[in-house]
Amino acid sequence: MSELVFDVEFLSDIVLPATSNTEGKIEQLDFIPGSNFLGMVAREREYEKFSDSFAIFHSGAVRFGDARVIVDGEATYKMPLSFFHEKLNKSQMVNHHLIEDFTKFKQLKQKRKGYITSGLKEFSIEYSYAQKSAYDKDKRRSKDSSMYGYNAIPLGTRWQFSVKCDSTVKHEDIERIKKNLLGTKRLGKSKSSQYGLVEISEATKLKSVESSFNKKETIVVYAKSRIALVDKEGTATYDLRYLLDGLKDENIIYEKSQIKTTSFTPYNGAMKTKTYERLVINSGSVIVLKNLSSEQLQALEEGVGVYLAEGFGELIVNPVFLEKEGEFKLEEACKAREDEEKITVTDPMVKFLENREKRKRETLDLSSEVSKFISANKKLYGKISNSQWGTIRSICSSPKKEFRAEIREYISDGKVTWTTEQIESLLEEAKSREFIKLLSMQMPKVNEEK
Repeated sequence: MSELVFDVEFLSDIVLPATSNTEGKIEQLDFIPGSNFLGMVAREREYEKFSDSFAIFHSGAVRFGDARVIVDGEATYKMPLSFFHEKLNKSQMVNHHLIEDFTKFKQLKQKRKGYITSGLKEFSIEYSYAQKSAYDKDKRRSKDSSMYGYNAIPLGTRWQFSVKCDSTVKHEDIERIKKNLLGTKRLGKSKSSQYGLVEISEATKLKSVESSFNKKETIVVYAKSRIALVDKEGTATYDLRYLLDGLKDENIIYEKSQIKTTSFTPYNGAMKTKTYERLVINSGSVIVLKNLSSEQLQALEEGVGVYLAEGFGELIVNPVFLEKEGEFKLEEACKAREDEEKITVTDPMVKFLENREKRKRETLDLSSEVSKFISANKKLYGKISNSQWGTIRSICSSPKKEFRAEIREYISDGKVTWTTEQIESLLEEAKSREFIKLLSMQMPKVNEEK
């Protein structure tokens, strides 16, 4: 198959959730699924322009691979699940499938997160968190009870992916694929917000680990991408026997294999609905096989399972990093972001904009804290009158340094006596003058809503 190689540079932070859920703790992806690039090419009004749209996007004749982060100018691979280390000692790693005597180890622990290069440099993606609020167009302010936050992969990060095309794909279709991919694109979740801007350009393929089809009886298969298997009836399964045609239990060395599975339900933007649930074996999984035929070895190289058009089923046979015997170390890699020159801010306008952005972030954080306080103490302060909150706001607006003492004196006065719980909750949990001031502005609105 011919191969087109592309680089992706993040021009903004990118949000890549592993699930379509909108509540609870949402796990983030640390790679860009090939389905994102397929969607860019097959977008509205472009799908029908190809000579054979079904063959291009559904047959596996064209395969949109996953994008993986570039580190130190090298290609990276998901941490192999066969990498183990002694508990509390991460400095020495071992390949689980090559261990002959487990008695010499006290307690082995699996290394599950991060990436490695072919030279065994280790790298983990660091996410940036931002707290945001929905906007109320009618009231021209932040929407009530609509705070949300995202973990995002930071801007400046560089990635690489490839698109593989077999000999049946016409030249004009290949050129259209390139045209639809190149340039500034939107990627991931919350693209209408501050997230999702990327630049895609043609690139030269980085040096990568190749498959080694040696004459050993046992081979080690590394899942470079996710694998989705189906049984004879077309039902999704985790059963490794469906990895290849004719594969049997005696061909699989289960005790030396290490796999991680998951399931998800993808959302189809063109159909405006979720599709069938997928059961997948995650990238980084290691499967040990033996006594394979030449036809089965060839099938491994061509890709296994289903959803090949979206980058699933890509394997590496006997990669060099899974042939390390004995103990070895992982070196720490440099950051994946582009090196940036340190700039001394001297322009007054730049300073003004920088300070303005800082104040916005501080205001948003403060609003979030006040919102949490109100939610937790609605009943406690439900009977406090609006006029009392107005007086407290006036005290906070004054330049007096001892504003807390003045507030305590006011709400402890015989005319407006508060309970001890109300007084202490306000003055002890309130972190600043600005906090109490904003709280005193919000509480009357809360009381009006009741």
